[in-house]
Amino acid sequence: MDSYVVLECAISLAALAYVWFWQFGRLRRDNFRSDIRRLRDGLFDFIWENGYSYDMPAYQEIRQSLNGMLRLSNVLSPVKFFIAYLCVRHRHWTEALRDSLDHVRDKRLRDKIREVRNGALKRMLEFLFLEGTTGLLVRCIARLIDLKKRALRMGEYLLANAYELGSPTLSIEQRAVLRA
Repeated sequence: MDSYVVLECAISLAALAYVWFWQFGRLRRDNFRSDIRRLRDGLFDFIWENGYSYDMPAYQEIRQSLNGMLRLSNVLSPVKFFIAYLCVRHRHWTEALRDSLDHVRDKRLRDKIREVRNGALKRMLEFLFLEGTTGLLVRCIARLIDLKKRALRMGEYLLANAYELGSPTLSIEQRAVLRA
């Protein structure tokens, strides 16, 4: 009977691992890619609707960056992100985008390109650090930090109001008001 329970638990854990790491991972990656494509296509439509040129360097730079995010989404992980951040000393791609954005005279276009860039960066950070196993760990740590802050605030409140809360002359209703 005990070996049957162990076997059943092992099969259940294997099935859970398959769903979590294989199926859910693919879904997360597909959602990330869909969001990046939506940003890229929205910028394309904006440029077409307003009659701007697709040959401008700022558009070419942001489009290449978004396409690179799509290509890297298969291998991108928090560890690889930090390694790349620490190892790469040449920041020519960010400088190139910044320089090309400085040459865009139209404020609406410049703001739209910045909006797309910031949206893509935000989505990439969400994908890496707030979703999946890493996201689960980050959210648990954030909850623990929040719980610790709440406990400290409650402790400070109780310490500051200990005399009033513990006073035998206060009625039950008065204590409830002080606690609220």
